[in-house]
Amino acid sequence: MGFDPQAFRQQFPILATQNRFGKPLVYLDNAATTQVPEGVIQAIDTHFRRQNANIHRSVYDLGTQSELMYESTRQAVADYIHAASVEEIIFNSGATEGLNWIASQFTHLTPEDEILVTIQDHHSNILPWQRLSATVRFIGMTPEGDFDEDDFQKKLSSRTKIVSIAQYHNVLGTVNPIQRIAQAAHQVGALCVVDGAQALLHGPIDVQEMDCDFWVTSAHKAYGPTGIGFLYGKSSLLNNCQPLRFGGGIVERVFTDRPAIFRSIPERFEAGTPNIIGVAGLRASIQFLNNLDWDSLQKYLQQLQHELLERLLPEVQVLCPNNHRIPIIAWVQSDVHPHDCASILDSEGIAVRAGHQCAYPLMQHLGITGCTRVSLAPYNTREDIDHLVQGLKKIHKILGRKS
Repeated sequence: MGFDPQAFRQQFPILATQNRFGKPLVYLDNAATTQVPEGVIQAIDTHFRRQNANIHRSVYDLGTQSELMYESTRQAVADYIHAASVEEIIFNSGATEGLNWIASQFTHLTPEDEILVTIQDHHSNILPWQRLSATVRFIGMTPEGDFDEDDFQKKLSSRTKIVSIAQYHNVLGTVNPIQRIAQAAHQVGALCVVDGAQALLHGPIDVQEMDCDFWVTSAHKAYGPTGIGFLYGKSSLLNNCQPLRFGGGIVERVFTDRPAIFRSIPERFEAGTPNIIGVAGLRASIQFLNNLDWDSLQKYLQQLQHELLERLLPEVQVLCPNNHRIPIIAWVQSDVHPHDCASILDSEGIAVRAGHQCAYPLMQHLGITGCTRVSLAPYNTREDIDHLVQGLKKIHKILGRKS
């Protein structure tokens, strides 16, 4: 049986709403944040109603239930991404915090050391590395918009300490060969860090198969709540890492006359009261992902992406239309600013992303100041594409070049 987008769509209450202009919502900004299914909403509601208590501090029943939910979610996450051990999962606020945490472990690097990122990377995978003393070098992309493996091999050297790269890029949707990148990095003694922010939405994850050293993501990119995510790190590396934040929950004993005794991983990295309700939502989103028929779902999205690319107007210049991509499509229009494009589409109920997409180095590389981006999820339909195409025709009529 094939994928049924209408049945899938019915699980998301917000998709039945209208915008302030009375137009049905056509939500096409899924790379920024996906919508949340009823099951996740109910899980958050249920936790507040029946399990709300602090964790790692209580011996009463309510606290035990809350802690069981929290730690079983850690196991569910480890299983979902095929981590070798549950201790390799650290909860945090999302991919951005994860990347900053990893960077905080490398303050000892010097300008002689090098960190490789790509020209397409999100600012969250550039700025934390630029705050270190190491030299940050940018890997280019092919004319098609794919990862430039030749440029990577030229820049990879014994000076390289870290290769940090997105699994999928957020503007062009580029699919990067993580396994080959990790293998090459390890051959020169470097670590491979993966920004998996766009990855959860687009298929199963296997961090052991990728052989990356660290991998980060955010729940709100895959049907979960905002403000919660997690970091995966190989236990051999995490055991040598230091806490970034200090407080309750990370120590066994604190003394007045000698250093504290810290807990083992991962507890030593989760100081203070964590985002317990976020973890409840994350748990439900992982369960939701586990129940998906990925083969039929991915086939449907490929068909939808192909149709969208075919139907975009001649006035729309798709950026790197032939690259190896997930269903993220960005474009520019002559004589139309991306913000004007997004504003007019919004008047038709269509939500898209406009601007530099938190990828300014890529914009400079492409010689543009910004673009408009559509990112598809399985609840999007051919009718959504119809609405988008009609909206683009309206933009051309209002703002397009007059002959």
